[in-house]
Amino acid sequence: MANTIRQQLAWATALFEAISDSARLDSEILLAHCLKRDRSYLMTWPERELDAGHIDCFHSLVQRRLEPQPVAYLVGSREFYSLQLETTPTTLVPRPETELLVEKSLQLLASKQSPSILELGTGTGAIALALKQHCPDCRLTATDINAETLEVARRNATKHGLEVEFIQSDWYRSLDPDHGYDLIVSNPPYIAANDPYLSNGDLPAEPRNALCSGESGLEALEVIIRGAVDHLQPGGWLVLEHGYDQQQQVQQLLLGQGFDLVETFHDFNNLPRVSVGCTNK
Repeated sequence: MANTIRQQLAWATALFEAISDSARLDSEILLAHCLKRDRSYLMTWPERELDAGHIDCFHSLVQRRLEPQPVAYLVGSREFYSLQLETTPTTLVPRPETELLVEKSLQLLASKQSPSILELGTGTGAIALALKQHCPDCRLTATDINAETLEVARRNATKHGLEVEFIQSDWYRSLDPDHGYDLIVSNPPYIAANDPYLSNGDLPAEPRNALCSGESGLEALEVIIRGAVDHLQPGGWLVLEHGYDQQQQVQQLLLGQGFDLVETFHDFNNLPRVSVGCTNK
């Protein structure tokens, strides 16, 4: 096998076509990681001959990708809302469509001074840290049930110099019941337990409890919506990511708990992805 950057990328891309919608990008990220270079280097020096150590590293990662293991786990990081975040097999890989949660939250908070924000199920800390980066005067609390996952989020916060209070909690259970937030945001597990989608692509390698909360996929959403009214200030907002086919159920749950101004927004694939509601308690 020829050993130039161009040839190695072509070889890996052909293998990845069967398992990935971003085969070329996956190949570039993995090779750049082995070379400890930016992807732009690959474009600049396509005819560079790779040494044996770099080829061994690349081939090892290619084989693991074919299992398939997510690229983010193989290189240990993923970009989200311009933040490079550590990822591990204990955390859900941050996804581009989840950036819509950040965008809508920032829009809803635009008129607030020093808003108090709660993120439930923080994972890598992606949503919380993106909000803190773009709303530096906010007071932000982020929870997760998994202690190991919270350590990843703390490391990401430290890396970017962002101050967030992290609390180990099963949704609202460990929070101060007397503290009211201006906004609660969450990307909870929402895939149904028997959904064949769970066996597709990289999902079998990701933590199942971050993908699925029960038989219907609505269990975590129901808990969050029911508890939100007691943890929001008057006029506070609840912002939720959900499945593309759950818009109607989530809106009904929000309306059933007395939320006003209930609305759903579409992601970059034009799928209903984020629903919001405002409380006037």
